[in-house]
Amino acid sequence: MIITRTRIVLIQHVLELSERSNTGRHAAAALDKVDVRVFGAKDAPLQVDDLEGAWLLWPGEKEPTAPLPSTLVVLDGSWSQSRKMMQRVPELRSLQRWSLPAAPGRRSLRASPLGGMSSLEAIAEALAVIEGETIGARVRAVHEALLMKQMSERGYVGPHKS
Repeated sequence: MIITRTRIVLIQHVLELSERSNTGRHAAAALDKVDVRVFGAKDAPLQVDDLEGAWLLWPGEKEPTAPLPSTLVVLDGSWSQSRKMMQRVPELRSLQRWSLPAAPGRRSLRASPLGGMSSLEAIAEALAVIEGETIGARVRAVHEALLMKQMSERGYVGPHKS
């Protein structure tokens, strides 16, 4: 378990719950302060009334100049699902947005828009800024292990592959 000072509110699209490539699930398992909430669950409204002062990780935004946040909101789903969450939850649109550059040499199994990363990657980069490179590197290592496992399962790497 990686201990952090930063609270992560992970808003996971209901359709993402069953995805094997879901990195949000791995963030929740690896980090101590992840609060997972599900968007789109039948008869279960999304709780967003406690996000005052939180920042939303979102690609393509300018670097903010305010003091760094103690709570981050991360939308966990495909890019289409994430855009829908933004459109349907006005409280998310009102949050300060923060965009971070991807780590050099970034690898992923999913396509993403310019500046886009998986939930786990975005959390790693944000925590590297807020809490230091040591924490960021530990979360990046979780992502790399997940990526290697998925690539191996799909036959992209193995003893006979490079």
